Amino acid sequence: MLDFMLCALTNLFRIFLIGRCVSIFLGIDVDKKKKHIIYGCFYIINTVLFWEFHTVWVNMICNLMGIAAIVWLYTKSVRTNLFITGTIYLVNCGCDVAATSLFISYRDGGVYNQIYAVISFFLIFICELVIEKIITIHKDTEAVENVSLVLMPICSIIVIALLIYSGTCTDIGLTIVSIGLLAANFLMLYLYNLLLHSISHQYEMEMLKTQLQAYANQLNVILRGEEKIKALRHDIKHHLNELMLLANKHDVAEIQAYIDEMKSFLRNPNEIVASGNLEIDSVLNFMLQKAEKELKTVDIKVMLPEKVRHSFDINVLLGNLLENAIEAASKTEKKYMSVHITLKRGILKVKIENSFESSRILYEEQHGKDTVLKTTKPVTEQHGIGLKNVKKIVEKYNGTMAITTQDGIFCVNLILYMARMENGSW
Repeated sequence: MLDFMLCALTNLFRIFLIGRCVSIFLGIDVDKKKKHIIYGCFYIINTVLFWEFHTVWVNMICNLMGIAAIVWLYTKSVRTNLFITGTIYLVNCGCDVAATSLFISYRDGGVYNQIYAVISFFLIFICELVIEKIITIHKDTEAVENVSLVLMPICSIIVIALLIYSGTCTDIGLTIVSIGLLAANFLMLYLYNLLLHSISHQYEMEMLKTQLQAYANQLNVILRGEEKIKALRHDIKHHLNELMLLANKHDVAEIQAYIDEMKSFLRNPNEIVASGNLEIDSVLNFMLQKAEKELKTVDIKVMLPEKVRHSFDINVLLGNLLENAIEAASKTEKKYMSVHITLKRGILKVKIENSFESSRILYEEQHGKDTVLKTTKPVTEQHGIGLKNVKKIVEKYNGTMAITTQDGIFCVNLILYMARMENGSW
């Protein structure tokens, strides 16, 4: 009974790791109902077949079909499915062989203690964490700090191996210890996922708070503009009479000066950008007002149509980049920032430059053609989510992002092909 319980528990955690590994490869949200159905069916069929037959070929076919079904939830590409399914199965198979060959001479169809399946699970857990590390670095995102997670399954393997070789523990004792170690590893992984979710949720709340402040600021800008328009409308007769008198005198210079004065009266110092797009204007005005307060030189050129799709994505992108630029520039003596944004025929171009102190950037690492920028913030676990979201948006719109540094100027160039996403144009 304890053996079957250990088998069922190990298989449950193993399928959980398979699902986690697939999500690391593809990183896409899927329908939870379908996910639970496929995971549940795979778990039940795999556990029953393994317990009844103990045959390599039955186990191989069941695992390949089950992993392929899980991958199918995330992508319909046959090539991608075959690659990910094959990779995950080879890792699982290799860990099974390693776990059994260390202790026994395996024979197909034989019945063996499920302790070896537990060791195999710990090896798979270590491989999954290594894969996660490699993929996060390859995707140019903040590396996941999972050293402590790797130590836990390694220590578990050492404990079980010592108990097996020393012979100081009975089979029942080994089973109970294995169940306890499985539960401890799963609990730590669960808490780790909760921590990551909590950090991501905290970041989203901060973004929402910033956006609400931006909307409130933009509302104040609009209200002030309307107040000035009402005041001008109230006195419009007097202004027209004055302009008529100047026109009768043919005093063109005075007319121009008077009109300039009216324009100056209507100009709202808090309205830095007025593209007509409420969502984007609110973020730009909010961030650029902050820039003009903290920096000496702020160069702004924004050309956007009034109707812009994907405003939410653009706001996330601009909000993160501008916040980073202002923070870096404010710590320099030059205090310089330049923002150029244009959108034409579905191509969004963003160029943001800012002065920076090279001593505040720890170093850059070259990984192939990608440049990974290291944070200088004290709490590295909470950094990188913003830049990660920028990178996701750039990839979403088949865009490119280039980062250069020269003569104390940090420059980010973005090109996003917005119209491609909808097979149309603006």
